[in-house]
Amino acid sequence: MLLRTLRQRTSRIGATYVHSTKIVPSMRLSSLAFSSGGGACRWGSGPYRRAYTTPAPQTSNNGLHMEEYHALSDATMTTLLERLEDLLDELGNNDAEVDYHSGVLTLKLGPYGTYVVNKQPPNKQIWLSSPISGPKRYDYVRDTDDWRYSRDGEELSTLMERELSETLGRDVHLGIGRVSDLS
Repeated sequence: MLLRTLRQRTSRIGATYVHSTKIVPSMRLSSLAFSSGGGACRWGSGPYRRAYTTPAPQTSNNGLHMEEYHALSDATMTTLLERLEDLLDELGNNDAEVDYHSGVLTLKLGPYGTYVVNKQPPNKQIWLSSPISGPKRYDYVRDTDDWRYSRDGEELSTLMERELSETLGRDVHLGIGRVSDLS
């Protein structure tokens, strides 16, 4: 037995089209994906395979106690906020602003995009979402006393300084490399 549903829809530009979905009741629904106009297919096959935009979460065993993580991450976030506020004051750009609430720092650079830096206590990480390089997760590394991305080994400060320097057309120094010196 095959059940077919037809629905008429109108697109944003006013064009009308018919959307068809086939459902085959004899197959297990938990292993099916329903397609528009093409019936059911198994998850992970055909054109309906899910594409992930970011790699799977990386967790580290950096040996930090939660109190130490909060001290280091709070010092990093506070220093980053202060340096970015100073930078924006020097620029005098009304389109740019920086804000910090509840462990989330947001740097809005108008047409250049928005940076979001936030604490992730469950993973003992700092996460960065960059309009240029995308999302990254930083772990504290004792040997180098900084926050590093485990996939490429780059420091949080190095990446942000490079991207902001290129975006703003001037040298940017945030000074958040030696984390234990900040707290």
